[in-house]
Amino acid sequence: MKEFNATNTGNKVIINCAPTRDVFRLKQVIFNEIIKHPLGLKLKDGGADFLDKDIDLTGIIEFIKNTLLSLDGSDEFNEAIFNCLKYCTYKSTFKIDEELFDNKTIPEAREDYYEIIYSCVEENLRPFMKSLVSMWKTHIQTGKIAQFLSLQ
Repeated sequence: MKEFNATNTGNKVIINCAPTRDVFRLKQVIFNEIIKHPLGLKLKDGGADFLDKDIDLTGIIEFIKNTLLSLDGSDEFNEAIFNCLKYCTYKSTFKIDEELFDNKTIPEAREDYYEIIYSCVEENLRPFMKSLVSMWKTHIQTGKIAQFLSLQ
């Protein structure tokens, strides 16, 4: 659970973890959008020793921009995120759903929209990403990743 006061309005937001099924759907939608936008890293001056080369960051910026805009306009993402948000509350009494952002009695909720969305993604995916990172870290330290990638 993540509890915070929204930056723009100061209203209390509680983000609860959604059921695993809903989180996996959210993760799948995000990963599908990431796959649609390849990360185009270019090394300046080419060469075999890429660790000593400058990297053109334009591709990274384009990747982030395209992925975020694609997610923001995705009906699948909206469905997945609101399935996760239905377990969350705004101002301690309002359920976070699409109607919240149309509620005439709390028009300021729209000011907190992106902070709520970001917090929901973070709270629900963090445990899985933490597990993935620790697994990769262990494999890198033991040299298993090199064997996996056939680098040794």
